[in-house]
Amino acid sequence: METTLLYQTQPGIIWDWRVAWDLSLGGLGVGAFLLAFSLWCLADRRYRPLAQTAAVIAPIAVAIGLTLLFSKLGYKFHVYQMGLNLAPTSIMWWGALIQGAFVALSAIFAFRLLFPDVSLLAWLSARLVGWVAVPLAVLTGLYHGVLLAVISSHPLWATGQMVMASVLLFMVTGVAGTLLVHMIRTAIFGARLDEGPFRDYRQGLRPLSLIMLVSTALLLVSLLAWWMELRFGPASDQQALADALTSYGTLIALAIVSLIVALALCVASLLADLRGRYFPAFATALLCVLMLGGGFAIRFAAVLGGQMGSSISTLATLS
Repeated sequence: METTLLYQTQPGIIWDWRVAWDLSLGGLGVGAFLLAFSLWCLADRRYRPLAQTAAVIAPIAVAIGLTLLFSKLGYKFHVYQMGLNLAPTSIMWWGALIQGAFVALSAIFAFRLLFPDVSLLAWLSARLVGWVAVPLAVLTGLYHGVLLAVISSHPLWATGQMVMASVLLFMVTGVAGTLLVHMIRTAIFGARLDEGPFRDYRQGLRPLSLIMLVSTALLLVSLLAWWMELRFGPASDQQALADALTSYGTLIALAIVSLIVALALCVASLLADLRGRYFPAFATALLCVLMLGGGFAIRFAAVLGGQMGSSISTLATLS
């Protein structure tokens, strides 16, 4: 019997909220690890608690994201085939290997920072593990942008701004998430955030406000360039943008407003530092929440909004 090949289309959402959470948590983990390694390289004991917080966040955030992505698989027990079958032309195959290695190395790095005197894994120094994990962290952050950008059938994703936004998002959310968790950790243990040693400690972390300021400003510029490329591009790009804004326009607007307010708070924080004034802990926490919320909303709207009005081609055979 003659075999006939048929191309079919699968409409609707293929990558759901779990993919958006995977990308968001992965970016948070990457940014937290790079912050932890940078603070550890400073060799300043004042920053050790914050470096420890960031180091612990990194493997946990990426692992939770991968777990959510794993729950998305139809045949979960077939995931072992990814390790048995070589697929160097598949970006998802490379992504699984890189992220798996990063989770393992970042977990070892966190262990060495938390328990420097424990003999277990003593032969793996934090310096060695950190320098090996840094390129994996950068590749993981880039992967989260490239994963969408290589899918040319979705105009909302197939742009260079997607990769740029991914890099900027892990810088923004990594620093904001670490600061927020560390403030919560400090408050739980009974320290007052607006007075005493912690107040002096926070004043030494003003460069982080500058990092968040620059990253957020560049992120907003990238989003504007992203919109302009789609808005004034081919008809297919304009239609993809219109479909995304119809379904997620309100969420995108809230995300941009959150990032703008966070940007204003960053400026206020730096101005207060220049004038020798103290920026309240509540305002710092609000700044972090706005950046995390805005960052996730952008990821969510990009992943799900990019699939509006589009369909996925599938191949079927009839014999």
